Amino acid sequence: MKLLCLGDSLTEGYEIDKSVRWTDLLANKLEIEIFNCGISGDTTAGMLARCTQLLEQYNPTHLLIFGGTNDLFFGLNDELILSNIHAMTRQARYLEVESLIGIPTLSMNLSELNLVEENYSECIRSFRNTLIKYCKKEERLFIDFAINMKHIHFLEDGIHPNELGQDVMMHNVMKSITELLKFDSI
Repeated sequence: MKLLCLGDSLTEGYEIDKSVRWTDLLANKLEIEIFNCGISGDTTAGMLARCTQLLEQYNPTHLLIFGGTNDLFFGLNDELILSNIHAMTRQARYLEVESLIGIPTLSMNLSELNLVEENYSECIRSFRNTLIKYCKKEERLFIDFAINMKHIHFLEDGIHPNELGQDVMMHNVMKSITELLKFDSI
């Protein structure tokens, strides 16, 4: 398995040493190739713009699409975010790469407003539900990064996982990837 992780700061590992990012922990644990192509501050439009080039550059077997929280911070609607994610899954399929969708963690900062003065935490919560429904409808494998994440797993900003959170995220992904590897070997 070669896994390309395309995303934003939650993928990149904002303010986290490379050695303890969830992608690096997972690569070491499962002994698979993982390419972390997360960029802090990126939106799904930015991810879409670089998706094909990265797929061709790294030639992965699987693509993990893990973004949308910055779109929500800018006040973009769920439908636009979903259309970008859907387009990335189509690009991956065209290049015979299986795609997985990452469901973002919740925001622990319950009072933060986004740029259009909406409750950012509620926007993320609502989008998570929309994204899970999309994945089920499209029969896409998804990984919920919020499982077992608590306040102690986040930096002071309440949105970015700390080192403890990186480990929890790695375990969330590892469970799904291990099942996928078993299925692929049959």
